[in-house]
Amino acid sequence: MTQPYKARNPGTMAHEFGGTIDFERMRRDRRQRCLAGMERNQLDLLLIGRDGNGRYLSGARRLWMGGGHGFGPSCVLVRESGEVFLLSTWDDGIPSEIPLDHLYALSFSPMATIERLKQITPLAKARRIGVDSMSPLFEGLLRAAAPNAELVDGEAVLRAARRIKTADEIQCIRTACAIAEAALSACIDALRPGIFETELLGVFEQRMSAFNVTAPAVEGTFCATPRTAAGSHIPPLRQLPTQYAINEGELVALSSGVLYAGYEGSAGRTWPCLGSGSEIKPAQRELYQRWRRLWDAMRAQLRPGNHGAALRKAYEDTGEPLPPFPIANGAGIGWEPPLIGTALGPQADAREVFEPGMVLSVGGYVWQPGVGGYLGREMVAITDHGCETLTALGHGPLAE
Repeated sequence: MTQPYKARNPGTMAHEFGGTIDFERMRRDRRQRCLAGMERNQLDLLLIGRDGNGRYLSGARRLWMGGGHGFGPSCVLVRESGEVFLLSTWDDGIPSEIPLDHLYALSFSPMATIERLKQITPLAKARRIGVDSMSPLFEGLLRAAAPNAELVDGEAVLRAARRIKTADEIQCIRTACAIAEAALSACIDALRPGIFETELLGVFEQRMSAFNVTAPAVEGTFCATPRTAAGSHIPPLRQLPTQYAINEGELVALSSGVLYAGYEGSAGRTWPCLGSGSEIKPAQRELYQRWRRLWDAMRAQLRPGNHGAALRKAYEDTGEPLPPFPIANGAGIGWEPPLIGTALGPQADAREVFEPGMVLSVGGYVWQPGVGGYLGREMVAITDHGCETLTALGHGPLAE
C-alpha cells in the first residue's frame, strides 16, 4: 500500500479515555467554551444540575438520568481556576484531569450536600453564580451557602456552548449513528408477520448492547402505522410499541437512537412487513416518494444563515400536514435546542438561525388512508456551504 488507510468513522474502537477520537481534547474544548461564556456573562461559578450539561462540562461518564428528576447540584465549574468539582461517590468514569479531592459524595440529605459544597472555597467568595435549574429548597440553601452571590441563569451559557459541535463531537455522533443504524438493521432482519412491536424494541436494544452501548437515546418507535384516522388533521402515528402483533402487508415505522460517549445518534425508517406471498403495493411506494420529495425540500433549506421558519415553510409547501413531532431538533448530548415545527409557530422557528457546526435530527411523516404512513428521519450537520447527512442506512424496497 502506498497510502496509509484512514478510517472515516472509528466506530466503537474510539474509547472515551484513549483511542482514535481525542476525547481529552474534546473535553478541554468544551470547558474552554463554557469558561469563555462565563467570562462574557461575568459568572464566577457555574452550578449544574441537569445531566446533559454536567456530562458536557465535565466529561464524566455517570448513570444517565435524562428524564425528569429533582434538582441536585452535581457539577461545579470555577471560572478563575477552571477547576471542575463533581458529585460522585467513586472515580469510575471520571476523567483523569479531575482529581479525587474534587469529588463530593452523594447524599439523600440536601443539608449534607450543601455542607459538602461549602468546602469548595470559591463558592463563599462568588459574586455571580449561574445555575441551569433550581428548586425552592436548593435556592434557599445556596443563598445561605453563598450569601454574597447573585443567582442568575446559567442555562444560556451552556446552550450557547453546546450549540456548535467540534470535529471530535461530530465524530462521536457519527459513531452513535452507525450503532443506531446497525440496531435498526437487526430489527429489519427480524421483521415478519406475527412479531410483536415490543419484540422489535428488544431486538434493537440487544443489538445495541453488542456494541458495548447500554443507553438508548429514546424509547423508540417500532410500530405498525395506522391505516385509519379519527378525523384529526394531524397524520396518525403511534410512537410507543405495544404487544400488537404486526400483520403481513403493514408498513412499520422504525425509529430510535443510542448514546455513544454521551452523544446521540438516531435514524428513522419505514419498512414493509412481507410474508411469503406478499409484495409491495404501488400505493406504498408512492408514500416513500412523497416523503422523499418532502426530505429534498427540507434538505435544500439546511444551510448556514437560513432559519427554522424556512424549514417549516418548505415542509408545508409540499402540501403535507405537520407531523405529531418536531420536524427538527438539535442533537448532541441528547436532545438539544432548537425545536422546529412545534405549536409555538413560525415566529419561534424564525429565531433559530442555522450555523456551521450545528447538528440536527430532521424528519417527516406522510400518511394515506387505507395504506398507512412513512416515517423517515436523518441526522445532519450544517457545513459552511450546506449540510452533510450523517446517517447512511438505505430506505429498502419501498425506494426501489
